[in-house]
Amino acid sequence: MRANVQERIRYRISGSLFLIALAVIFLPMLFDDDNRPTPAIPAEPETRTAKVLAPYDEVVPRSDIVARVEALRSEVDEDGFSTATKERVGEPILLTRSGETEIWAVQAASFAKVENARNFRQELRNAGFEAFVSSAKNNRAVIMHRVAVGPLSKQADAEEIASRIGGLFGVTPQLVEMIP
Repeated sequence: MRANVQERIRYRISGSLFLIALAVIFLPMLFDDDNRPTPAIPAEPETRTAKVLAPYDEVVPRSDIVARVEALRSEVDEDGFSTATKERVGEPILLTRSGETEIWAVQAASFAKVENARNFRQELRNAGFEAFVSSAKNNRAVIMHRVAVGPLSKQADAEEIASRIGGLFGVTPQLVEMIP
């Protein structure tokens, strides 16, 4: 029984010490107004009036884009080929060489099927040539896919590449003028 009494006294003493510690910590906070930070009230922002935009027609400048698109439609057929040159729009143009040729290309082969042209282009690329496919319509409106290497700035370089391609692939390449 004596142990129970001593244990209760210990609990009361430790509880009392705990309550005193809490009072020492929190009572000064409740009664101390001088150290309490005062919240800063932000200054009222300057009021500005919103800028009123002009009507839509005045903001966007007038454009001739519709007229240009219509003009381009008259120059391109339904398959995407130029009506003037018979070349596919956006691809390099290969022409018969002239006396004023500045940019050269070596046309290695021509195919009716685009898959064959792409396969041969890949063979040329695997051999280290900068090959591309350029499509054009012939006089009977048949699309031919020409595989060429270029652009080249010198005729001598074009002739050397043509002979290398002819020897490697057993084809008869021809020199053409290229318009990128």
